[in-house]
Amino acid sequence: MANAAMETGADAKRLLEIVKVIRKYKVTQGISPDALCQMLKELGPTFVKLGQLLSMHPEIIPMEHCKKLEELRTDATRLVTAQIRELITEEYGQPWNKVFRQIMPYPLGAASIAQVHEAVLLDGTHVAVKIQRPEIYSVMERDVRLLKSALSVVKLKKINNVMDLGDTIDEVWAVAQEEMDFKREADNIRRVRENIEGIKYVYCPKVYDELSTKHILVMEYIGGFEITNKAAMEEQGYNVQEVCTKFINNYIKQFAEDRFFHADPHPGNVRVWDGRIVWLDLGMMGTLTSTDAELIKVCMKAIFSNDYLSFANAVLKICEHDPELDREAYYGRMQAYLDKYRVLSMAQMSSTVDIFADLYRIARDFGIKVPKSLTMFWRSLSIMEGTVSDLSPKTDLAAIIGKHLAAQAMVKGVAGSITRKISHRRLISGSALHYNGSDLEPDEFIDEEYDELDPELEGDSEE
Repeated sequence: MANAAMETGADAKRLLEIVKVIRKYKVTQGISPDALCQMLKELGPTFVKLGQLLSMHPEIIPMEHCKKLEELRTDATRLVTAQIRELITEEYGQPWNKVFRQIMPYPLGAASIAQVHEAVLLDGTHVAVKIQRPEIYSVMERDVRLLKSALSVVKLKKINNVMDLGDTIDEVWAVAQEEMDFKREADNIRRVRENIEGIKYVYCPKVYDELSTKHILVMEYIGGFEITNKAAMEEQGYNVQEVCTKFINNYIKQFAEDRFFHADPHPGNVRVWDGRIVWLDLGMMGTLTSTDAELIKVCMKAIFSNDYLSFANAVLKICEHDPELDREAYYGRMQAYLDKYRVLSMAQMSSTVDIFADLYRIARDFGIKVPKSLTMFWRSLSIMEGTVSDLSPKTDLAAIIGKHLAAQAMVKGVAGSITRKISHRRLISGSALHYNGSDLEPDEFIDEEYDELDPELEGDSEE
C-alpha cells in the first residue's frame, strides 16, 4: 500500500513537471523546430527518444520540424563498469567473469535505451556487448502514460488536424518497445545477413545467440571508422565515390528487392571496415509491403509521364483518407506537384528529400495518412542523402535510386526483362571496396554504369 501511494505521488509530481514544461513552451499556440527540440530535451531522455521517432512522421508535423528532430541526441548518463557487470550478472544468473574475460570500461556508445561495450570472451574473442539500461522500460512506459494525461490537461489533442496525438504517441511507443527487445534485433541481424550473403562490399556483424537475451545482445566486434570519416577513408586509400555508390546500391536493394531496410542509417550506424560497408544497430527496421513498394514505383513513373491523375488515385488507394476529400483541389495540387518535378532524365531529378517532402505536405493538407513504412522510408532516404552529399557531392543519390526504380517500373516486355536484370546485377555485384593493402582493383562502374540505362528509360517501352 505504501509503495502504491509512493508511486502515485511520484507520478503526480512528474505529471505536473510535464504539464509545466508544455505550458512554458506554449505548444497550443504553435512551436518552432528549435523550441520543440529544446522542450523535449528539458523533459528528459524518454522524450528525446520519442522526438527521434516522431521525426519519421512528416505527415503529422511540418517537414522543418522533422529535420530538426532528426538531430536530437540523448545526453545519456554513462553507466559505470560496476553497474555493467552487475546487470550482466543479473541477466545471466552467474558472475559476469564466467562469461567474459574482460569488459572495457569506456563504452563504444551510450544512448537512452542501451550502452555498448567492447568485451573479450573467455576464449579471447573480441565482441561488442549491448546492455539495456536498468528500468528503462518502466520509466518510458510511465512517461508515455503521463504525457497522454498531460496533453489532456493542456487540451492539446491534434496537430495539423491530421491525426489524434494519443494515437501517434501509441504508435511511437510501439516502435520504442520493439527497439527494447534485443531478441527482435538479433532476428533482424540474421535476416539482413541472409539478404547480403554473397555481396562482397557489405557486411553485418554476426550474433552470439547463446549469449544474447532480451536485454543483452552480444555481437561480433567491428573496427574501422564511421562512413562520414572522409579523412580516414582517404588515408587508407578508399575511393570515396566508390564507397558512396556501393552504399546507395545496397540500400536500394534493401528497399526495392528485400523490402526490409535499415530505418535509421545515420553515420553512427554505418562503418567502413576491412574493405566493406558494415551495417550496425538494426533495432529499428522498415518493412515495405508489395503495395508500398508499388506506390514508390508509381511515384517515380509519374514524375516521368506527368500522369497526375493515376498517381493521385494510387495515393488515395493506399493511404487512409476522408471519403469527402475535396478531389478537385487535391488533383490540382497533385498536378502542380508533378509539374514541379517533371524531368527529362534521372540526371535532372531533384533531391529525393524534396520530392517526398512535398508529397507529405500535400498529404498533411488534405488529411491523408501515409503508411508508417513509407514515412520510415522517406526519413531513411533523407538521412542517406545528407551523408552522401557531404562525402561525395558528385554522387547523385536521387539519380541512382531513380534509375533502378525506373528499371523496375517503367520498361515492359523483353526490354524490361533485360533492364531489370541489369539493375539487379548491379545491386548485388562488385568486389569488396578497394583500399591500401588489398589486391583488388576498383570497380569500373562507379560513374558509367547508370548512363547505360538512359536510352531504355526515356519512355514506356512495350513489347
